[in-house]
Amino acid sequence: MSTKLKEYAVSPLSLYRSAVVYLAAGLAAGLYYRTLTHSQNFEGTTVLGLAHTHFLALGFIVSLALLALARTTGLAGQRWMRPAMWTYHAGMVLTAGMLVVKGTGQVLGWWVDRPMYAGISGMGHIFLTVALAMVMVALRRALMTTPVAVDSPAAPAVARA
Repeated sequence: MSTKLKEYAVSPLSLYRSAVVYLAAGLAAGLYYRTLTHSQNFEGTTVLGLAHTHFLALGFIVSLALLALARTTGLAGQRWMRPAMWTYHAGMVLTAGMLVVKGTGQVLGWWVDRPMYAGISGMGHIFLTVALAMVMVALRRALMTTPVAVDSPAAPAVARA
């Protein structure tokens, strides 16, 4: 791998670490949600529980899917992957972080909706969208450059005949 490619590469180990961090954050967010709502005898609706699912679904499962793709295609070495992952992590921090802040405020009774908070959360969603688009571009490039074995089910029927 050339030096230029190494600076863009994302190692499968870093994707695994991301999955572990998001799993831990998701489980901690779920525990925090249950503990806080029970300690405050809160019975209303709050977005705090959504942080748990955002960390697990958007963080843990997406990281595992990217890890599987990195191990089976040339995705990890594509030049869009490192910027895509940094953008994705920033989007996750903004999105899930605002869910935790807003949910905590709702449970404790100090939350007041302000356009600024919606803007921060919206920016997080925009970062996630841009990052996923970058990953799809990198995945297409990886699939175009990764050779397919002739006896593979992914090979066209003409090549197997």
